[in-house]
Amino acid sequence: MQKHSTFNWLPLLFTVGIMLCGQIMAKKAGMVIKNGNSLINTYSLLSYTCLLLRGVLWIWVVRNLRLVFAYPILSLNYILVLAASAVLFGEAITVFNAAGAFLIAAGVILTGMGERFGKVWI
Repeated sequence: MQKHSTFNWLPLLFTVGIMLCGQIMAKKAGMVIKNGNSLINTYSLLSYTCLLLRGVLWIWVVRNLRLVFAYPILSLNYILVLAASAVLFGEAITVFNAAGAFLIAAGVILTGMGERFGKVWI
């Protein structure tokens, strides 16, 4: 379970990608709903589908990777959603957004380094 092979990494990366797609679809669903359309629309259904797929895949991921290693990788979605919202929806990125994204990236890197080089202390 502790070996981080490519076979174990790919589902984790797919989980991150599915989460990103789900967030984009949720934003699009909200835009459609705001225009007076139904709560149930193509985008909301796609968003829920991504949520379901992510849940199933996440169970596989945590079965095969240490949770303390896999979970911080999900934090990369904050950075990806920030970038996607700027590119796809024209949302502004502030200095505070960028600083927060930098801190998240640093945290993920440090967590990964701790997994590789750290000593168990608890």
